[in-house]
Amino acid sequence: MANSVPVITAVVIPARNEQHRIGACLRGFAAQGADNFAIVLVANNCTDQTSQCARQTAEALGLRLEVLDCNLSTDAGVGTARSLGFEHALTAHPGVTEVLTTDADCVVAPDWIIRNRMHLRQVAAVCGLVTPMQSELAVLDGIEPALAEMEGRYERLVMEFYRRALHGPFWLEGEHGCAAGASLAITTTAYRDVGGFADLSSGEDRDLVRRLKVAGHSVHHAADVRVAASCRLEGRAGGGMADALRARVDRTDYLVDDSLPSAHLLIDAANRNSLGPWPLRVAPGDRLRARNLAQHIAMLEEALSALQPAPTARRPLLPKSMIQTAS
Repeated sequence: MANSVPVITAVVIPARNEQHRIGACLRGFAAQGADNFAIVLVANNCTDQTSQCARQTAEALGLRLEVLDCNLSTDAGVGTARSLGFEHALTAHPGVTEVLTTDADCVVAPDWIIRNRMHLRQVAAVCGLVTPMQSELAVLDGIEPALAEMEGRYERLVMEFYRRALHGPFWLEGEHGCAAGASLAITTTAYRDVGGFADLSSGEDRDLVRRLKVAGHSVHHAADVRVAASCRLEGRAGGGMADALRARVDRTDYLVDDSLPSAHLLIDAANRNSLGPWPLRVAPGDRLRARNLAQHIAMLEEALSALQPAPTARRPLLPKSMIQTAS
Protein backbone atom coordinates (compact mmCIF):
# COMPACT_ATOMS: atom_id res chain seq x y z
CA MET A 1 0.00 0.00 0.00
CA ALA A 2 1.47 3.34 -1.02
CA ASN A 3 2.35 5.59 1.88
CA SER A 4 0.89 8.59 0.03
CA VAL A 5 -2.66 7.22 0.35
CA PRO A 6 -4.47 8.89 3.27
CA VAL A 7 -5.21 6.50 6.11
CA ILE A 8 -8.79 6.37 7.39
CA THR A 9 -8.52 3.13 9.38
CA ALA A 10 -5.69 2.13 11.70
CA VAL A 11 -5.20 -1.42 13.00
CA VAL A 12 -3.27 -1.78 16.26
CA ILE A 13 -1.61 -5.10 17.10
CA PRO A 14 0.29 -5.55 20.39
CA ALA A 15 2.97 -8.24 20.19
CA ARG A 16 5.51 -9.76 22.53
CA ASN A 17 7.85 -12.43 21.18
CA GLU A 18 5.56 -13.40 18.30
CA GLN A 19 8.08 -14.10 15.53
CA HIS A 20 6.43 -17.45 14.80
CA ARG A 21 2.87 -16.09 14.53
CA ILE A 22 3.13 -12.52 13.29
CA GLY A 23 3.51 -13.64 9.67
CA ALA A 24 0.16 -15.48 9.63
CA CYS A 25 -1.47 -12.54 11.41
CA LEU A 26 -0.27 -10.06 8.79
CA ARG A 27 -1.16 -12.32 5.88
CA GLY A 28 -4.75 -12.01 7.04
CA PHE A 29 -4.58 -8.31 6.20
CA ALA A 30 -3.22 -8.92 2.72
CA ALA A 31 -6.52 -10.70 1.98
CA GLN A 32 -8.69 -7.76 3.04
CA GLY A 33 -10.95 -6.25 0.43
CA ALA A 34 -10.28 -2.82 1.92
CA ASP A 35 -7.87 0.02 1.31
CA ASN A 36 -6.77 3.18 3.11
CA PHE A 37 -5.62 1.33 6.23
CA ALA A 38 -2.33 1.13 8.11
CA ILE A 39 -1.15 -1.39 10.66
CA VAL A 40 0.59 -0.29 13.85
CA LEU A 41 2.54 -3.10 15.50
CA VAL A 42 3.49 -2.44 19.12
CA ALA A 43 6.46 -4.73 19.74
CA ASN A 44 6.48 -4.82 23.53
CA ASN A 45 9.65 -6.04 25.31
CA CYS A 46 10.48 -8.47 22.51
CA THR A 47 13.62 -10.58 22.79
CA ASP A 48 13.14 -12.38 19.48
CA GLN A 49 12.79 -11.31 15.84
CA THR A 50 9.16 -10.16 15.98
CA SER A 51 9.81 -6.71 14.49
CA GLN A 52 12.11 -7.97 11.75
CA CYS A 53 9.71 -10.75 10.73
CA ALA A 54 6.82 -8.28 10.66
CA ARG A 55 8.68 -5.78 8.49
CA GLN A 56 9.79 -8.46 6.04
CA THR A 57 6.29 -9.93 5.77
CA ALA A 58 4.65 -6.53 5.33
CA GLU A 59 7.11 -5.52 2.62
CA ALA A 60 6.54 -8.77 0.73
CA LEU A 61 2.77 -8.34 0.96
CA GLY A 62 2.68 -4.63 0.20
CA LEU A 63 1.14 -3.77 3.58
CA ARG A 64 1.55 -0.39 5.21
CA LEU A 65 3.15 -1.26 8.53
CA GLU A 66 4.50 0.95 11.29
CA VAL A 67 6.44 -0.75 14.09
CA LEU A 68 6.75 0.70 17.58
CA ASP A 69 9.58 -1.03 19.42
CA CYS A 70 9.14 -0.30 23.11
CA ASN A 71 10.37 -1.53 26.47
CA LEU A 72 7.58 -1.19 28.98
CA SER A 73 8.01 -1.43 32.73
CA THR A 74 7.36 -4.76 34.40
CA ASP A 75 4.02 -3.56 35.81
CA ALA A 76 2.74 -2.46 32.39
CA GLY A 77 0.68 -4.81 30.29
CA VAL A 78 -1.28 -5.21 27.09
CA GLY A 79 -3.50 -2.26 28.01
CA THR A 80 -0.49 0.02 27.93
CA ALA A 81 0.70 -1.49 24.64
CA ARG A 82 -2.70 -1.01 22.98
CA SER A 83 -2.88 2.54 24.29
CA LEU A 84 0.53 3.37 22.81
CA GLY A 85 -0.55 1.96 19.46
CA PHE A 86 -3.80 3.92 19.43
CA GLU A 87 -2.09 7.17 20.38
CA HIS A 88 0.51 6.70 17.65
CA ALA A 89 -2.20 6.01 15.08
CA LEU A 90 -4.21 9.09 16.03
CA THR A 91 -1.13 11.33 16.07
CA ALA A 92 0.54 10.03 12.91
CA HIS A 93 -2.70 9.90 10.91
CA PRO A 94 -5.00 12.83 11.76
CA GLY A 95 -7.52 11.66 9.16
CA VAL A 96 -8.18 8.35 10.92
CA THR A 97 -11.86 7.97 11.78
CA GLU A 98 -11.73 4.52 13.37
CA VAL A 99 -9.15 2.31 15.03
CA LEU A 100 -9.37 -1.48 15.06
CA THR A 101 -7.33 -3.85 17.19
CA THR A 102 -6.53 -7.55 17.25
CA ASP A 103 -3.78 -9.76 18.68
CA ALA A 104 -0.60 -11.10 17.10
CA ASP A 105 -1.67 -14.73 17.58
CA CYS A 106 -4.93 -14.17 15.71
CA VAL A 107 -6.00 -14.26 12.07
CA VAL A 108 -8.80 -11.93 11.00
CA ALA A 109 -11.43 -12.90 8.42
CA PRO A 110 -10.93 -11.54 4.87
CA ASP A 111 -13.85 -9.11 5.32
CA TRP A 112 -12.89 -8.01 8.85
CA ILE A 113 -12.06 -4.40 8.05
CA ILE A 114 -15.01 -3.90 5.68
CA ARG A 115 -17.57 -5.29 8.11
CA ASN A 116 -16.17 -3.28 11.03
CA ARG A 117 -16.41 -0.14 8.91
CA MET A 118 -20.00 -0.89 7.99
CA HIS A 119 -21.09 -1.39 11.60
CA LEU A 120 -19.24 1.75 12.68
CA ARG A 121 -21.52 3.78 10.42
CA GLN A 122 -24.26 3.04 12.97
CA VAL A 123 -22.52 2.46 16.31
CA ALA A 124 -19.53 3.76 18.23
CA ALA A 125 -17.81 0.42 18.76
CA VAL A 126 -17.91 -3.16 17.49
CA CYS A 127 -16.99 -6.30 19.41
CA GLY A 128 -16.23 -9.12 17.00
CA LEU A 129 -16.74 -12.85 17.47
CA VAL A 130 -13.53 -14.64 18.46
CA THR A 131 -13.33 -18.41 17.93
CA PRO A 132 -10.49 -20.96 18.23
CA MET A 133 -8.32 -21.75 15.21
CA GLN A 134 -9.64 -24.97 13.68
CA SER A 135 -6.10 -26.20 13.03
CA GLU A 136 -5.27 -26.05 16.76
CA LEU A 137 -8.37 -27.56 18.32
CA ALA A 138 -6.49 -30.73 19.23
CA VAL A 139 -4.84 -28.72 22.02
CA LEU A 140 -8.22 -28.64 23.75
CA ASP A 141 -8.77 -32.41 23.75
CA GLY A 142 -8.00 -32.51 27.47
CA ILE A 143 -10.99 -30.37 28.43
CA GLU A 144 -13.64 -32.26 30.40
CA PRO A 145 -16.62 -32.41 27.98
CA ALA A 146 -19.29 -32.26 30.70
CA LEU A 147 -17.82 -29.16 32.30
CA ALA A 148 -17.31 -27.47 28.92
CA GLU A 149 -20.95 -28.14 28.02
CA MET A 150 -22.17 -26.80 31.36
CA GLU A 151 -20.05 -23.66 31.13
CA GLY A 152 -21.32 -22.93 27.63
CA ARG A 153 -24.89 -23.55 28.76
CA TYR A 154 -24.46 -21.28 31.78
CA GLU A 155 -22.98 -18.51 29.63
CA ARG A 156 -26.00 -18.65 27.33
CA LEU A 157 -28.35 -18.51 30.33
CA VAL A 158 -26.55 -15.54 31.85
CA MET A 159 -26.74 -13.63 28.56
CA GLU A 160 -30.43 -14.47 28.12
CA PHE A 161 -31.23 -13.40 31.68
CA TYR A 162 -29.24 -10.21 31.19
CA ARG A 163 -31.10 -9.36 27.98
CA ARG A 164 -34.48 -9.92 29.60
CA ALA A 165 -33.71 -8.17 32.88
CA LEU A 166 -31.89 -5.09 31.59
CA HIS A 167 -32.81 -2.51 28.98
CA GLY A 168 -31.47 0.93 28.21
CA PRO A 169 -27.90 2.24 27.76
CA PHE A 170 -26.21 -0.89 29.16
CA TRP A 171 -28.06 -3.14 26.70
CA LEU A 172 -26.24 -6.19 25.31
CA GLU A 173 -26.83 -5.52 21.63
CA GLY A 174 -25.87 -8.16 19.12
CA GLU A 175 -25.54 -11.88 18.61
CA HIS A 176 -22.88 -12.82 21.20
CA GLY A 177 -21.23 -11.59 24.38
CA CYS A 178 -17.56 -11.35 23.36
CA ALA A 179 -15.72 -8.13 24.19
CA ALA A 180 -12.15 -9.12 23.42
CA GLY A 181 -9.18 -7.09 22.24
CA ALA A 182 -8.72 -9.80 19.62
CA SER A 183 -11.52 -8.06 17.68
CA LEU A 184 -12.47 -4.59 18.80
CA ALA A 185 -13.23 -1.54 16.64
CA ILE A 186 -14.03 1.97 17.82
CA THR A 187 -14.53 5.40 16.32
CA THR A 188 -11.85 7.93 17.19
CA THR A 189 -14.50 10.24 18.67
CA ALA A 190 -15.75 7.63 21.12
CA TYR A 191 -12.22 6.50 21.99
CA ARG A 192 -11.13 9.99 22.90
CA ASP A 193 -14.36 10.66 24.79
CA VAL A 194 -13.75 7.85 27.30
CA GLY A 195 -10.01 8.43 27.65
CA GLY A 196 -8.79 5.35 25.80
CA PHE A 197 -7.45 2.11 27.23
CA ALA A 198 -6.53 1.84 30.88
CA ASP A 199 -3.03 0.66 31.82
CA LEU A 200 -4.14 -2.84 32.78
CA SER A 201 -2.15 -6.06 32.48
CA SER A 202 -5.28 -7.83 31.21
CA GLY A 203 -8.98 -7.07 30.86
CA GLU A 204 -8.29 -3.71 29.21
CA ASP A 205 -10.67 -4.64 26.40
CA ARG A 206 -13.69 -5.33 28.59
CA ASP A 207 -12.90 -2.31 30.73
CA LEU A 208 -13.02 -0.06 27.66
CA VAL A 209 -16.31 -1.55 26.48
CA ARG A 210 -17.89 -0.99 29.89
CA ARG A 211 -16.76 2.63 29.98
CA LEU A 212 -18.10 3.22 26.48
CA LYS A 213 -21.54 1.98 27.54
CA VAL A 214 -21.49 3.99 30.77
CA ALA A 215 -20.71 7.09 28.70
CA GLY A 216 -23.73 6.39 26.49
CA HIS A 217 -21.92 5.12 23.39
CA SER A 218 -23.56 2.33 21.40
CA VAL A 219 -21.63 -0.95 21.20
CA HIS A 220 -22.63 -3.82 18.92
CA HIS A 221 -21.50 -7.42 19.48
CA ALA A 222 -21.38 -8.52 15.84
CA ALA A 223 -21.30 -12.18 14.82
CA ASP A 224 -20.34 -11.35 11.23
CA VAL A 225 -17.04 -9.74 12.36
CA ARG A 226 -14.83 -12.80 12.82
CA VAL A 227 -11.37 -13.58 14.17
CA ALA A 228 -9.66 -16.92 14.75
CA ALA A 229 -7.46 -17.04 17.87
CA SER A 230 -4.70 -19.46 18.76
CA CYS A 231 -5.32 -22.24 21.27
CA ARG A 232 -1.90 -21.99 22.87
CA LEU A 233 -1.68 -22.64 26.60
CA GLU A 234 1.29 -20.35 27.26
CA GLY A 235 0.19 -16.80 26.62
CA ARG A 236 1.79 -13.37 26.83
CA ALA A 237 -0.62 -11.69 29.26
CA GLY A 238 -1.38 -13.10 32.69
CA GLY A 239 -5.06 -13.77 33.17
CA GLY A 240 -5.68 -13.90 29.42
CA MET A 241 -7.14 -16.50 27.11
CA ALA A 242 -4.19 -18.89 27.38
CA ASP A 243 -4.48 -19.05 31.17
CA ALA A 244 -8.22 -19.71 30.88
CA LEU A 245 -7.67 -22.56 28.41
CA ARG A 246 -4.90 -24.11 30.49
CA ALA A 247 -7.13 -24.17 33.58
CA ARG A 248 -9.74 -26.12 31.64
CA VAL A 249 -7.29 -28.54 30.02
CA ASP A 250 -5.81 -29.40 33.43
CA ARG A 251 -9.18 -31.03 34.29
CA THR A 252 -9.16 -29.55 37.77
CA ASP A 253 -11.88 -27.42 39.29
CA TYR A 254 -11.48 -23.90 37.94
CA LEU A 255 -12.99 -20.44 38.11
CA VAL A 256 -15.36 -19.73 35.23
CA ASP A 257 -15.09 -16.52 33.23
CA ASP A 258 -15.26 -13.41 35.40
CA SER A 259 -18.13 -12.00 33.29
CA LEU A 260 -20.38 -14.82 34.55
CA PRO A 261 -21.65 -14.10 38.08
CA SER A 262 -23.33 -16.67 40.26
CA ALA A 263 -27.08 -16.99 39.81
CA HIS A 264 -27.57 -15.51 43.30
CA LEU A 265 -25.61 -12.36 42.47
CA LEU A 266 -27.21 -11.96 39.05
CA ILE A 267 -30.78 -12.32 40.30
CA ASP A 268 -30.14 -10.07 43.31
CA ALA A 269 -28.61 -7.35 41.11
CA ALA A 270 -31.59 -7.53 38.75
CA ASN A 271 -34.03 -7.24 41.67
CA ARG A 272 -32.16 -4.18 42.94
CA ASN A 273 -31.97 -2.75 39.40
CA SER A 274 -28.20 -2.55 39.75
CA LEU A 275 -26.96 -4.62 36.82
CA GLY A 276 -23.96 -2.88 35.30
CA PRO A 277 -22.93 -2.72 31.64
CA TRP A 278 -22.05 -5.88 29.75
CA PRO A 279 -19.62 -7.56 30.04
CA LEU A 280 -20.29 -7.91 33.73
CA ARG A 281 -17.33 -7.98 36.08
CA VAL A 282 -17.35 -10.35 39.02
CA ALA A 283 -15.13 -9.55 42.00
CA PRO A 284 -12.34 -12.10 42.58
CA GLY A 285 -13.89 -13.34 45.82
CA ASP A 286 -17.28 -13.90 44.17
CA ARG A 287 -16.16 -15.92 41.14
CA LEU A 288 -18.04 -19.10 40.41
CA ARG A 289 -16.32 -22.48 40.33
CA ALA A 290 -16.97 -25.03 37.63
CA ARG A 291 -18.00 -27.70 40.13
CA ASN A 292 -20.97 -25.54 41.18
CA LEU A 293 -22.31 -24.84 37.69
CA ALA A 294 -25.16 -27.37 37.80
CA GLN A 295 -26.98 -25.75 40.71
CA HIS A 296 -26.60 -22.26 39.22
CA ILE A 297 -27.89 -23.48 35.86
CA ALA A 298 -31.02 -24.81 37.57
CA MET A 299 -31.51 -21.57 39.48
CA LEU A 300 -31.20 -19.37 36.38
CA GLU A 301 -33.51 -21.59 34.35
CA GLU A 302 -36.16 -21.20 37.05
CA ALA A 303 -35.65 -17.42 37.17
CA LEU A 304 -35.90 -17.14 33.38
CA SER A 305 -39.22 -18.95 33.35
CA ALA A 306 -40.69 -15.98 35.23
CA LEU A 307 -39.28 -13.32 32.89
CA GLN A 308 -40.70 -12.02 29.64
CA PRO A 309 -38.87 -12.98 26.41
CA ALA A 310 -35.99 -10.70 25.47
CA PRO A 311 -36.96 -7.81 23.18
CA THR A 312 -35.71 -7.89 19.63
CA ALA A 313 -32.48 -6.12 18.72
CA ARG A 314 -32.82 -2.38 18.31
CA ARG A 315 -31.27 -2.42 14.85
CA PRO A 316 -30.68 -5.02 12.14
CA LEU A 317 -27.31 -6.72 11.86
CA LEU A 318 -26.63 -4.96 8.53
CA PRO A 319 -28.84 -3.53 5.81
CA LYS A 320 -29.22 -5.97 2.91
CA SER A 321 -27.29 -3.70 0.57
CA MET A 322 -24.34 -3.73 2.97
CA ILE A 323 -24.43 -7.49 3.29
CA GLN A 324 -24.24 -7.85 -0.46
CA THR A 325 -21.37 -5.35 -0.64
CA ALA A 326 -19.41 -7.12 2.11
CA SER A 327 -19.91 -10.63 0.77
